[in-house]
Amino acid sequence: MAVPLGRPSLTWRRVNGSPEGLRVAAIDAGSNTTRLLVADVDEGSITHVERRLIFTRLGEGIDATGRLNPRGIKATGAAIAEFVDRSRKLGAERIRIAGTSAVREAANGEELLAAVKAATGLDLEVLSGEAEAALSFAGATQDLPAGRYLVCDIGGGSTELAEGRKGATVDEGTLMEGAISLKLGVVRLTERHLAHDPPTPEELAALEVDIDRTLQAADEVLPHAASAGFVGVAGTVTSLAAIRLGPEHDDPERVHGSELTWGDVAGLYRRLAGMSLPQREALPALPPGRSDVIVAGCAILTRVMARWSFPAVRVSSKDILDGLALDLAELI
Repeated sequence: MAVPLGRPSLTWRRVNGSPEGLRVAAIDAGSNTTRLLVADVDEGSITHVERRLIFTRLGEGIDATGRLNPRGIKATGAAIAEFVDRSRKLGAERIRIAGTSAVREAANGEELLAAVKAATGLDLEVLSGEAEAALSFAGATQDLPAGRYLVCDIGGGSTELAEGRKGATVDEGTLMEGAISLKLGVVRLTERHLAHDPPTPEELAALEVDIDRTLQAADEVLPHAASAGFVGVAGTVTSLAAIRLGPEHDDPERVHGSELTWGDVAGLYRRLAGMSLPQREALPALPPGRSDVIVAGCAILTRVMARWSFPAVRVSSKDILDGLALDLAELI
């Protein structure tokens, strides 16, 4: 049974008889990156075959204009076409293309949908914010022990927060207790607040006030967030973990499942906010498509942790792509 998308409170269980020997491909058209995951279904779980990303900046300018810019549409459409072709060459039997914050918000989102259909013959599915949060929760918690979690997915155009409980057994399933999508994306907030390089103290203060004000909407939807284990996914969190681990130890296997304390996150925020863009670009863990927006990502993470007094964040490299793949494989 697939996750019933678009509902803020969901319960799902792994389905007996899910197809084995199946190869699936999930493509996520985000506001900053377009990403691919090809995975195999084996013994009730998925195994990664290939994972790739291209910085396409689909959400550039959308906060001010409400529209996707032609450059972003072209770059994202080309990346999706490349990933679909790659998925087919790798033998994927099921391919799913999902659009998130930028696509669902833009007045001209249909332009991207039409471009993808023309290039690939496939439809781009526009996810609701709640569906995006639920799929991120499913992906991030797939290899975690039983317990209650708050999953934070910091994206280019929005941040999704999903609270729920993972059962100890397959039959107990997973209960989503609340999910919300907030307009707190790293591209959006960088364009809105950070005009100088490095950012001024006044810009950082305004950025943090904006984040705190927007996070107020989560209090009613996530009433028990403070008592949950805190899990962070997506590029901001994994990049911070890679920086902390250092160039000798920042391989994906060490990043996934690592922990950042509050002190780690606050210290990295101060350090990165004090650097110029060329200095951030020189860090091995920060590619050019992330180095210009990482300060806003740090601000989001610090304010989320401060709001619910989380002492640390567990870093997960598994996210909405894994959730999409699990759904394709009929495992949720």
